[in-house]
Amino acid sequence: MTSPPKFAIVTIGSGSYLGSTVHDVTLANSLRRRGYEVVVYWMFEETPELVDEGVEQRMLCHGTRYQFSRPSEIMDRIIGRIAFRLPRKLRRAVAQGVPGFVENLMRNLVRSLYYYEQTDVALAKRLARFIEQDGVTHVKMSFGSIGSLALEARKHTRKTFDYLVTFQGDEEFASLADACGVIDVYRRRVDEAVRNARWPAIVLSRSYASRLVDELGLDGSRLEILYCGIELPKDDAAPPDFSILTETFPRLRRDLPIIAFVGRQESEKGIDLLLYATKMLLARGVRFQLVVCGATAKGLAYRTTIREMVTHLGLDLHHSGAVSAATRDALFAHCRCAVCPSINGEPFGLVVAEAMSFGAPAVVPDYGGVAEVVDGGDIEGGLVFRCWDSGDLARQLERLLTDDALHAELAGNARRVAARFSTSRMVDGFLDHVGLPHRALPQARPIDASSRKSIVESQ
Repeated sequence: MTSPPKFAIVTIGSGSYLGSTVHDVTLANSLRRRGYEVVVYWMFEETPELVDEGVEQRMLCHGTRYQFSRPSEIMDRIIGRIAFRLPRKLRRAVAQGVPGFVENLMRNLVRSLYYYEQTDVALAKRLARFIEQDGVTHVKMSFGSIGSLALEARKHTRKTFDYLVTFQGDEEFASLADACGVIDVYRRRVDEAVRNARWPAIVLSRSYASRLVDELGLDGSRLEILYCGIELPKDDAAPPDFSILTETFPRLRRDLPIIAFVGRQESEKGIDLLLYATKMLLARGVRFQLVVCGATAKGLAYRTTIREMVTHLGLDLHHSGAVSAATRDALFAHCRCAVCPSINGEPFGLVVAEAMSFGAPAVVPDYGGVAEVVDGGDIEGGLVFRCWDSGDLARQLERLLTDDALHAELAGNARRVAARFSTSRMVDGFLDHVGLPHRALPQARPIDASSRKSIVESQ
């Protein structure tokens, strides 16, 4: 008798990859709600509060594994376990407070996968053991760049499983591979992982698929576009109250329009372009309030740079680190527009879709998959500016701030455009992609929430 399908999702739960983690965990939770069995295998760090009851979780490896140029079992299994007894907030503060800490870990991960003749065999064996113990049949690797782990794991288990890979920010891996001098090996092994998977790789946008073909030489016929999914606000839900915002940003006013940036505060996100653009608006006499908030992963240096630039430019910035989901939603509900000034060719634009779902028009660059998010075909949910051009960004912001008719039109379109990216549509597409019904068949054994596994350390 054929075993019922069970999914494992391997995800890097920290650093610059929080967006991919949200995407992966949203998929895991949704599959579980459809009746499928699911386990999340964490790498580096876990974010268990995102995971629904009934979804199993295991720690595949700690970030300490890649503290040195070669992967270390001692640093992973012993030091990592000790470190994980510290509060997660403290662990992340240490990682962000040490310049280059996260980049060093990622560089060493890339080196372990591509510098040596074989990939990280010990970790691949552990993945194989987890798959065998958990009865996994379908493995989704969070990135194409770690697909070689699944390919290697196949060699070390008698358990038959299929895997697929997702491309959602792999340019950072490619950049690190280039810096390590292994870009040719990287391209070859990523291509092998894609070609040996049962299903075409999932890519988050048409633009990103073209980039993968052009820059990595991947076969376009082995790539399938599947947009991210977001939880849409309920149609009958009352908008969040403005007072939620003033708890975090006490100087915000109701009578001035708000320009909002929500996202990681890193150099590739182009916040400096936004600051230049808002300075131009002020010089033209346009009145508004600017809010910048979000986590950081690569250290606090860029946030310090933002504050210094604000001082030099004479801006009045409402600035914060990571904010709660309630604050984020209230900001989207009350802002005049949300801005994504990224200079990095985003694979998608999760925050943009979330903002539009609350009726906030978005202003995005014409580079990367994020431009596809505001494009509803016959309607638009926002405006597009020329990438890297702060002057054009200022012009598009000014249009939204001063043209009430244009703003009303785009705000009215935004929710309809965002509806294309519902979680339900994403999960339907994923299950169609792997040839499974939209709901688990009756023979699939449901997971009793009372027997849910906690994070299980590597054995």
